[in-house]
Amino acid sequence: MRRAVLDRPEELRIETCDEPVPGPGEAVVEVMRCGICGSDIHSFLGRHPLVTYPVTPGHEFSGVVGAVGEGVDDMLVGARVCVEPSLTCGSCMQCASGRYNICSDLKVMGFQAPGAFSELVTVPAEKLHLLPAGVSFDEGALVEPLAVGVHALERSGANASSPVLIIGTGVIGLMVLTAAVSEGIDVIGIEADDARAQVARSLGAIDVFSPGDKGLSRVTSKIQVNQVFECVGTAQTAEMAIRLAPRGATVVLVGVFPGTVPVPLDLVQDGELDLAGTLMYTAADFERALVIMGKESLNPQDLITHTMPLDDLRRAYGMLTSPQGLTLKVMIDVAGAA
Repeated sequence: MRRAVLDRPEELRIETCDEPVPGPGEAVVEVMRCGICGSDIHSFLGRHPLVTYPVTPGHEFSGVVGAVGEGVDDMLVGARVCVEPSLTCGSCMQCASGRYNICSDLKVMGFQAPGAFSELVTVPAEKLHLLPAGVSFDEGALVEPLAVGVHALERSGANASSPVLIIGTGVIGLMVLTAAVSEGIDVIGIEADDARAQVARSLGAIDVFSPGDKGLSRVTSKIQVNQVFECVGTAQTAEMAIRLAPRGATVVLVGVFPGTVPVPLDLVQDGELDLAGTLMYTAADFERALVIMGKESLNPQDLITHTMPLDDLRRAYGMLTSPQGLTLKVMIDVAGAA
């Protein structure tokens, strides 16, 4: 079989290797689609603080179960699935409390364990989620980032009684938006790119402002935004989130930061702001994302701007590091079925 290997930053290759054999409790998935995430780009550029090289990247994927190991129901063979890429210990305090997304020994496929830019990949069978009838492989690969949005929304405590503010309407920001709209929550966005702002409006944002709009703080205070989602991962947008948050609001950090960033803690203290981190998701978030996808609340073509074969993975990374025009989700057709 063929798989991608990121040997070290910016050194990506496609190799041929033996097909995997599932062990007890495992399944082998034939990967159909795998999306490129912003975290994948951080790994490629050497800016991800937790990646272990060499590694096969890719964690947003869907496919077909090709084989199962001992203790796994044979009826799963042939099933269409998407996969939670988090590998957990199952015994630490966080796992025992149900918050295994922050497991003390968390490993994530594509970062500290083999990922899905591979024709076949072995996964724990308990991480499989069946795709509902009518949900395509493209949609299945979008379930993982949508689950990120679902979990972030749950962490925020947002409800339909007041709107939320989302800073950055790249893919993850759009997924938070989709999760919020599915709950009847009004969304205001901040986005510098006009094309991305238009996508946010098409997905249900009631308004999208430019970061330079001088009336932003008045707007957020006037309509009493109670939750602000930072979905970029830069020092500038983190500070913006805190400065725009009305007194008593919650700021949710969804973007992945490459390292330490300065935070105006005087404003956090003075405004009694709550800062909430959010990491990945749990099975319940995945299932909620599948429900949203099954209701056709999200058209994958609103987000998938490019589809490319595995052999063009390096070129696909380049499209995201130096985008020309609107580039949102670049999807890799791993099986070559498109």
